[in-house]
Amino acid sequence: MRRLIGITPQENVFREHERISAMIRSGMVEYFHVRKPDLSENQMREYLSKFDADVRLHFSLHDHHGLAKEMGIGGVHLNGRNPNPPAGFVGRISVSCHSIDEVVQCKDNVDYCFLSPIFDSISKQGYKSNFKTEELERLFAEKILDEKVCALSGITFENIAMLEEIGFSSFAMLSSLWELPRTMFISHHNANYDYISGCKEVLRGGIRFVQLRMKDASDEEVVATAKVLREECDKYAALLTVDDRVNLLETGLFDGVHIGKNDMPVCEAKKITDSKFLLGATCNTEEDVLHAIADGADYIGMGPFRFTTTKKNLSAILGLEGYAQIMQEIQSHGAKTPIYAIGGITVNDLPDLKATGVYGIAISSVILDSENPNNTTEQILKTF
Repeated sequence: MRRLIGITPQENVFREHERISAMIRSGMVEYFHVRKPDLSENQMREYLSKFDADVRLHFSLHDHHGLAKEMGIGGVHLNGRNPNPPAGFVGRISVSCHSIDEVVQCKDNVDYCFLSPIFDSISKQGYKSNFKTEELERLFAEKILDEKVCALSGITFENIAMLEEIGFSSFAMLSSLWELPRTMFISHHNANYDYISGCKEVLRGGIRFVQLRMKDASDEEVVATAKVLREECDKYAALLTVDDRVNLLETGLFDGVHIGKNDMPVCEAKKITDSKFLLGATCNTEEDVLHAIADGADYIGMGPFRFTTTKKNLSAILGLEGYAQIMQEIQSHGAKTPIYAIGGITVNDLPDLKATGVYGIAISSVILDSENPNNTTEQILKTF
């Protein structure tokens, strides 16, 4: 049975407490390792106190182990700073290993151990893989490695299946767990789906990033819809953002907001979102993108790819050639902000769009207007 273990980012990210709670309660993540070495004991206590007691049982502390009993923490992780568990501690104990010899020496005395680096690290420059596939397969076959050994470093949702073939059943994630999903669904309605049922459909299909876009609705209608979708998104540990309405961030229902070209300037929106909420911006040119990034956008919706009936007042159509040219220019500036292609995208467009270098896609009617939304969603997620 697959077990996913999350690791907190060292620096706080937007809506971190809410997202961790959703990942645990949804069953997406079994345990969360709290690794924030720069926090003092009082700062760590304050950080932990913002989580409910049922969530804290799934935590393992890397520092300030003395808080485990006081805060109802379920586990501690041993390391050079804290080589021994607190006296009388009866919760989970884990440890990090960087060689097979270390695993053999410690795994019978802990509940599980991290083995790293399995792949080149995503978050640590120069932290290279130490292990060969053939060696790991042999060690699992000989029972030297078993279910107590958790793969760490460079683990992504894309390479988990390969690691399961080797023998791993536990996986620890840091960077991949916190990066933005590559497929965004922009809420849509048609003869078969309203805003809520449409979003529920794509969430069931595996999409984990929903933007609530209800252009002609009142704030009250948007909030009423968001209350239902917030609960649904939390079931799947999915992000929920709102289109344009920065004022609705104060409701606590959204992870962020997306700003259109003719809406509030990105720099003004950033003063409101700060690092507490995700901020997206619509762009059509290289200049648009670079200005939005400089003004603090966390991601860019760049388009339109082709004509679409779901949006009024379209900017110039980009097409594949336009995307390829703009992406090349953006990358030459060293910009790494995620760029989502948007506007009239079909399933057949996906491979060519991915080849332009875009981070992901934002889609809407292509799913809900299809004969089989689940199959269409699956095809999309295979590429993005």
